[in-house]
Amino acid sequence: MIRKANRKFPFTDPKALKRAAVVCHRNADADAYLSAFSVASLLGVISPNCKVDIATPGGVTALTQRLCVKHKASIVEENDVAYDIYVAVDVGDIELLGSWLEKMKGATATRVLVDHHPLRDRDFYEHVVVDEEATSAAEVVYHLFKELKVKIDRETAQALLEGILFDSQHLAIAGPAALEAVVDLLDRGADLREARRALRSEPDYGEVIAKLKGAQRIKIFRLGTWVAVTSELGSFQAQAARSMISLGADFAAVGGVSADETRVSLRSSQRFFEATNIKLGSAVADFVAQGLGGHGGGHSTAASFTCPGELQDLQMTCLKHVAELLGLPLQEVK
Repeated sequence: MIRKANRKFPFTDPKALKRAAVVCHRNADADAYLSAFSVASLLGVISPNCKVDIATPGGVTALTQRLCVKHKASIVEENDVAYDIYVAVDVGDIELLGSWLEKMKGATATRVLVDHHPLRDRDFYEHVVVDEEATSAAEVVYHLFKELKVKIDRETAQALLEGILFDSQHLAIAGPAALEAVVDLLDRGADLREARRALRSEPDYGEVIAKLKGAQRIKIFRLGTWVAVTSELGSFQAQAARSMISLGADFAAVGGVSADETRVSLRSSQRFFEATNIKLGSAVADFVAQGLGGHGGGHSTAASFTCPGELQDLQMTCLKHVAELLGLPLQEVK
């Protein structure tokens, strides 16, 4: 656990707080929103006179929209409210704060980060609670409740369970601490079957078509015995990259161009990560983006980056970098 202060969350007098914003990353996924919902619940207990908003810059994913209905909170995309504290949750890079970045920069309020991504932008936040060993932000938030000895009610337990399941690939990559948290949350009334139902996405026509088009446009490469693929899509890049791993690829880089930026979603198989120890977030997405004037990050087997440049050039840069890390030649399969 990395901390930038020895005091406990929220690192200021909780009774003095009147307005708080819990800020997700752009296009918030399930873990980001559910963690933010749980932080809002925590603040509701320790700061009962504080009004808490959950900020979702750039909106949320389709799955998260359903979770917003299930776990209701005060949600805002934009406003001009002056807050006493900002708590950024699951934000691996300050650029992912979107329009809230400038708002937070110009504020005199306390800025706190609660995250499980590798710690970056340390100086932007006054206080940080980061556990890089955690498989989800929800797991980190769970430990805040435990540290503060705050009782977790049934709905918050359910939200935390769903967040942990989402980012740990339904516990496939969960560590001992995550599993212990899950057992405790179940003891507190959370329901595993309900969580699985909540996270189950019904087939979306647009997503299905995008995945099929992505498969149609695949380029295949060999890195020794590893199989890497690239493809191009205007949307659903992350979902398409994940589907290519399901098809058998070890590494996938699926990208698209939006406005003046090129976005590339990266995925790798768990087998690839365990054999190579290449963390896509820090070793690939962040490394490539920083070298090209962009920003990126993510997890061991799932990451993304955004930067200027031609898509195919960026994808090849990724592949060549991975080949260099492996010490293997890169060869396109025709």
